[in-house]
Amino acid sequence: MSFYEDLFNQLLTWKKIDTHEHFLPQNTYQDHPDILFAILRESYLPWIVYGARDHNTITVTREGLLQGMKKIPASAFLRYIIEAFQYMYGFSDDEINQDNWEQLSQLIRESYSKKNMLDYWIFDKFNVEKVVHDRYWKLGEFDIDQSHYFAVFRIDPLFCGYSKEKLNHDRMNPHIEAAKQGIHIETFDEYLAYIDHLFKKAVAEGIGTMKCAVAYDRTLRFEKVKKEQAEKAFYKKDGTELSSEVRDFQDYVFYYCLQKAADHHLPIQIHTGPGKAFETAASHLGNIFEEFHDLKISLFHGSFPWVGEPGAMSLFYPNLYLDLVWLPVMSPSYAVMALSEWIETAGGARIMMGGDSWNAEGAVGSLLYNLKTIARVLAEKVENKYLSRSSAEQIGKMILYDNPKEFLSR
Repeated sequence: MSFYEDLFNQLLTWKKIDTHEHFLPQNTYQDHPDILFAILRESYLPWIVYGARDHNTITVTREGLLQGMKKIPASAFLRYIIEAFQYMYGFSDDEINQDNWEQLSQLIRESYSKKNMLDYWIFDKFNVEKVVHDRYWKLGEFDIDQSHYFAVFRIDPLFCGYSKEKLNHDRMNPHIEAAKQGIHIETFDEYLAYIDHLFKKAVAEGIGTMKCAVAYDRTLRFEKVKKEQAEKAFYKKDGTELSSEVRDFQDYVFYYCLQKAADHHLPIQIHTGPGKAFETAASHLGNIFEEFHDLKISLFHGSFPWVGEPGAMSLFYPNLYLDLVWLPVMSPSYAVMALSEWIETAGGARIMMGGDSWNAEGAVGSLLYNLKTIARVLAEKVENKYLSRSSAEQIGKMILYDNPKEFLSR
């Protein structure tokens, strides 16, 4: 057995903290008349079949997925979910088509009828101690099973607070969500008080981290602006606000949230790279790291495709954490390149990984791709005599458990 194979098998069994998931209830899939379609719809397959920017607005169909899969046999967004089916259900084919759809569906349905899929696969088989569970559809709701999960305070909707109707990429608006809680906001000071309320509630209920994924909606370059500038867009509320005024509002809100996180010693996860596609690279956050030296900030997705930037930044900012999450599923090759560089710059410290999925199948596929990436990079460094076997194994344990535990500690 090669060291790669031995290390991969060890990685499977070692204790883990999964830094990022969006799990939906099992009945989302179990109660659906077409269980395979329900799982594929909540995977990254529609992102490549329909386009990453349009998958939330286009109606996904079984026929559309079948036709789309024929055109993209090598896409990692397809491969990871097929490999999950092979690993979990003994699926023997290398593609999903009309001929084997019902057979695979039956294998899945039989398994769902016998067990809680997340408990069995994530917590038992993959030995995940805890999952950082980002329920982005629940602003201000942090109730969760804390024996298995860390709750997340997702701040993205707050960037739309200059309007009472504007929706973010997840189709949420803070005024609408606040009204559900009996809170009505008229002034900018009341809006900031609402943000204060959310932070106090989040901390009181024991959340794990704050998360920002606004890169789906705008640039990651934020400037420090004065309150008077931020108020301009808020008080218009009639659609006449200028784009520069909206940006001032959003920049102010982001800095305000960062300061609140610092006050409460909350770590932060930031989506970098894929989203708006431009101006979402990690380096655009340089001024944030220059100001918030003591705030633990994890950069997600390797800033893909600018994967060299987070590693370079980690040399200068000891509060910067590097998270592989989603990167191996977008591009296994980029993930290997990124991790190899990160180990050399961060030394094995501050590197983490997560699944970024909505169901057990997606998480298993993502975790397998993460573990393959880690095993491959570490095995290559042992083969090249850059690391000893014992050092490689130590770094593997750090990535899976020690580093995320440190990041989430307060």
